[in-house]
Formats: sequence, C-alpha cells, structure tokens
Amino acid sequence: MNSSHPLYLSILVVLISFLVSCDCDCEEDAELPDLEVTDLTFTPSNPTTIDEITFNATVVNSGGATAGINDMTFRIGGETEGEIFEVPELVPGETFTVGRSITLDVAQNSQNTVTVDIENIIKEFRENNNTATLHYVVTQGESYTVGVFYYPWYHENFHGGQYLRKRLMPPQLPELGEYDDREAAVIDQHLEWSRDAGIDLWVTSWWGPGSMEDGTLLDHILPHSNLGNMQIALFYEASGRTDNFSHYTNLDPDISYITENYFDHPNYLHIDGKPVLFIYLTQVMGYYGTLANSMSTIRAAATAAGYEIFIVGDHVFGGPPSTADELALLDAVCNYDVYGSMGATGYAAQFSVDRYYTEQAGWKYMAESVGTGFVPGTTPGFNDTAVRSGHGPLSRKLSDSAEFGSLFRTMVQGAKELVNPEMGNMLLVTSWNEWHEDTQIEPLASAAVTSTDDSPTGMDYTAGMEYEGYGTRYLDILSEEVKP
Repeated sequence: MNSSHPLYLSILVVLISFLVSCDCDCEEDAELPDLEVTDLTFTPSNPTTIDEITFNATVVNSGGATAGINDMTFRIGGETEGEIFEVPELVPGETFTVGRSITLDVAQNSQNTVTVDIENIIKEFRENNNTATLHYVVTQGESYTVGVFYYPWYHENFHGGQYLRKRLMPPQLPELGEYDDREAAVIDQHLEWSRDAGIDLWVTSWWGPGSMEDGTLLDHILPHSNLGNMQIALFYEASGRTDNFSHYTNLDPDISYITENYFDHPNYLHIDGKPVLFIYLTQVMGYYGTLANSMSTIRAAATAAGYEIFIVGDHVFGGPPSTADELALLDAVCNYDVYGSMGATGYAAQFSVDRYYTEQAGWKYMAESVGTGFVPGTTPGFNDTAVRSGHGPLSRKLSDSAEFGSLFRTMVQGAKELVNPEMGNMLLVTSWNEWHEDTQIEPLASAAVTSTDDSPTGMDYTAGMEYEGYGTRYLDILSEEVKP
C-alpha cells in the first residue's frame, strides 16, 4: 500500500490519537495513590498453641498522590470478620503498620488475610493489590507448671549463715548478699527472677503458727504488691511439727490454722478446686504405720473448716513400692530428697540420672494405678557439708569434663517426660534457696571457679570438686527447658 494512500493516512491518524490518549491516561493514573499491603510478619518464628503470637501488617502508599483515610480488615486464622483498623492519610511512600496479638489454641495450618480500603473509596493506580495473605503453621505446645521449694527463713542472720558457698576460697555469696527475706525488694527480685525462669509456684516451708516462716508468708509475701499470679502452697514440715514423728497432736490445730489463714488467699494453689497442701516425709509416716491416721486427721480438720483438701505427699524415695496401698491415701506424690533418692555422689553420670527416672516412672505407674497423681522432681546438685556430716557431695556437673549445670539440665529433661496433664504438667525443683544443702537455683554472685575451701585441708567441704559463681545459670537452664 502506498504511504500516501488516504486509507493508510486515516489509520495512522487513529493510531497516533490512541497512543496520545494512552499516554495521557498513564500520566493521569501515575498521579493516583496506590495502597498495597506488604510485610505480613509474625513472632515467634515457630509458634505453638501456648504462645502469644504477634502478627503485623504494613500498608504502603506506592502511588503518586496522597491516599485518604480508609479502613482495613485484619483476619487471623479462621476469623470471618477479623478486626477493623482505620488507616490514616498516607502521602506517597508513607507506611502504616498495625499489629495483633493472640494465642491460637489449635495446632494446624493457618492463614491471615489483610485487606486495605475495604469499602473501595480510594481511586487508585492499581486496584488489585489491596489484599495480602500469610500462611503459617501452629504446632502443639507443651506448658508446664514449675514449682520450687522455697524457704522463707532468712529473716535473721541468714538462718545461721552456715552454707558451703560461704566456706569456699574465695567465698561465693548470693547475688542479693545474705539478705533479709522480709524486705520488699528481696521478695520483688525473687518474684521477677522466678517469672523470668518460667516458675509458677512457690512451695513454701511452713513450721507452724507464729513461726518465722509463717510470719514472713502472712505479713510479707502474700501481701506483696508484685505477687501477681505467682501461686503459693505450703510445705508442711511434718518432722518438725510431730517431734520427729513421735506425736501428732499438732496436726488438727495446725490444719485449722492453715485453713483460716491461707486457703482463701487468691494466690493459694488449688487443684480440681481443692486447696493443696504438700507434706514433708509422708514416707516416714508410712514406715512408722501412722500415715493412714495422720491423713485422716488432716482431712477431717480441713472438712470441719469447710474445705476438701488436696494432699501431695513427699512419699517417693528410691525404687517403687510393691503395693500402692499407701499411695491411695494421698492425692498426689512427689520426691523432695532427689539427692538421697538418686543415691549418687561425686559426679552422677548419665546412667545415675537414667536409673533415677526409670524408678520414678515406676512410682508414677503405681500412683496412677490407684488414681493418685505424680509430680516428678529435679535438683541442681547437693552439698550439706557446711551444716552436717555423713553425706557425700553431688557435683552440679554430670562428669568432671562436663559443663556446669549439666546435671540440672539433664534432670529437668527427665522430669518433663514424666509430667501428668491432670496435675497441670507440674514438675518440682529442690530448691529455690535451700542454701544449707546447696540445692539452690537462686542466683549467685559471679565468681571464679574454685575447688578450695577454708578447711584445714582446703577440700573438706568441696571434696576436691569445682564450684562456680554461677550467676543466673540455673534460671537460664530452667527457662530454656520449660518455656516454649
């Protein structure tokens, strides 16, 4: 076709007109706002059914003009409506981020959907980028109730001040020094450390009405402004209250006193709606044949005060029993003296820990066969040589070449395998602050490793084993093992 032909010229004119029109439209569109949903994120990176998950979504105006105020929807998981957020006016390049925090209690694949300008009131350069989705997986999480045996007996002279760490060369003292545990700042720090480590429960030593421990609990710990959701339960020191199991006349009035002064406190531990009492050395009552009558007396005293009590007996020791008759008298059982029950001194080694938890599994089986709960125990080590003789110390290392804290970590891992969901997956640590027996996990001031003590030989207390000023090591281990 000749380029001068009228038809050719007509087509060329139409084409040029179309291109000019498109260019004008593009320029016009480029001057419009363009809202886009970007950066859908979440933490933690591997969420579980017990985590609080924080989701964030960002809207950016990637257009050439200011976008007016509009609404966006933020739907999490299976939500049909989600939550609506107002998006402010955004100039070109400006962003707006919103977040939502939620716990998703079902393990499954999930999807979040975020849509901006839900009423389509903003004329935009593009209308197909207002929605974004995020896919993620929520896995089943395991939550634990972590209890520590807590000793409120450091009001005066640090309960005598006889403990291994003070005899070391150089001494290794508590991070708070030889504190007065009635001081509000001390209680506050204990609470903060406990929460950071995932500790939910203080099982507190109790030596009777009017005792130092009773006064510290009633007048200082339970009224403390930072008690928060920390649960409290009494550890009834049965040996002290029965004169080493020679008479039991204190049981009835003691329980009446406890019901009146403790059971109604909002922080007092309840299981199945029943106030919980831990009792020291119920296995000794069994040995003397006084367990049945003692438990009957305790339950009757609680009933008379209007309570159905839940008794956790310190009944587990050594290998499991051949019958469960005594276990049936208790609502649950635990093992306070983990050191004695394990039977190891020096370096425990893995086989001692494995043997211990094999025996604990046997106790759990026997207890649950009669409907009694089981609570596994742990300890970081043991050394009571500064207050008594006859017990070989147990290192906090599994072996001479292992790292400090290896015994505790291994024991916590073993205890986790034996928790009972009906008991809130509870496990117990001996102890928070039994400094006399060096079972404490309470922070110690940082100090160099030493195996020397102030005895004539330089190793009467340490037996030549190394001890470190461990700082928060044991709280860190506990947090790593029990917090999701």
